[in-house]
Amino acid sequence: MHGTPKILLVDDNTEFLNITQQLLQARTEYDILTLSEGSRTLEVSLKEKPDVIVLDVYMPDAEGPQVCRELKRAPEVANIPVLFLTAVGGDPRFRARCLEEGADDFLTKPANTDELIARLRVLLRIKSLQEELRDERDELERKVQARARELKEKETLAAIGKMVAGVAHEIRNPLGAISNSAAVLSRDLILEGEDDKLMDIIVRESERLRLTINEFLKFAHPAPYNYLPIDVRQLVEDVIMLARRDGLCAEGLTFELELPEDLPPVEIDQDRIHQVLWNLIRNALQAVDNEGEIRVTLQSEQVNEAAGIQIVVSDTGPGIPEEDINHIFDPFFTRKARGSGLGLAMVQSTVRAHNGVISVESNGGTGTIFTVWLPVHQDNLDGK
Repeated sequence: MHGTPKILLVDDNTEFLNITQQLLQARTEYDILTLSEGSRTLEVSLKEKPDVIVLDVYMPDAEGPQVCRELKRAPEVANIPVLFLTAVGGDPRFRARCLEEGADDFLTKPANTDELIARLRVLLRIKSLQEELRDERDELERKVQARARELKEKETLAAIGKMVAGVAHEIRNPLGAISNSAAVLSRDLILEGEDDKLMDIIVRESERLRLTINEFLKFAHPAPYNYLPIDVRQLVEDVIMLARRDGLCAEGLTFELELPEDLPPVEIDQDRIHQVLWNLIRNALQAVDNEGEIRVTLQSEQVNEAAGIQIVVSDTGPGIPEEDINHIFDPFFTRKARGSGLGLAMVQSTVRAHNGVISVESNGGTGTIFTVWLPVHQDNLDGK
């Protein structure tokens, strides 16, 4: 419950409403609203969202229990406590009926101001505790669902990793024989024209396949992480230097860098985060296709009270299609003619292994933004 508590008084006796409103305003900090038409209680409650409703039992246009039943059936206001004012509060059958309709408390008319204020404070405390419990429940449900998704994803990735490792090992040996044989033939034979081109293709494609298999094996069986305090600014500069010399970096492409000098060292596996940055920037190079802008920014960012560094890599390329955005981190998902589909899956896996977070924003035609957050300190390095 936030701000000044709001109390709604509902009674057909306007004199009672005026006096009670004045007394409560003089002795409490509450915002007091009044309503003389019981039939409009639901309407006003939906609009004003009071924290407690004080409701007269007998009104010409609506009976209190009926009004209470309507309130409790409306999800938007069902959690608002209802305090009944009644002249027949001692009747057990009447109390039972009111409780069945959702009453939270009773007060006999004429109401003593001190007792009314005390009852209101109790109901406000109960409502506040109920809201805290609901918030904690919602947060717990969110965490349980996130953990369930994480476990399901790990089980899936473990199965994929096992399959990939088996396939990669089966291919590796014959591929090695093919690659070595091609290299020997290329060295010993005098080839011309189309034969020379074909041999070059065999050697080149064998090497590409070897690198792809290595990616599969790294994905299936990643090496242990080695966390050390690293200057991420320098790491970004090193990757950008390599990107400027990449064959995809054309004259019409520009880099915009925002790299503050006062950022703290970050505990990371340098080689792994280097690969993360390289994958994201090379994807951006492919996206802008000869002309455009790639922007890389660093800044301090606190997440859940943990100090961290935020890395943003954005480009002015065509963006990611809406139907693909939820799959780009899936293993083997790719729209490229050549590619293993493991690049972004490995990026996400690496970021998570650093207790970090990665997200992507993209609308077709307006570019893509990847945001990576890494904690400055790794609190628990065991089992990484």
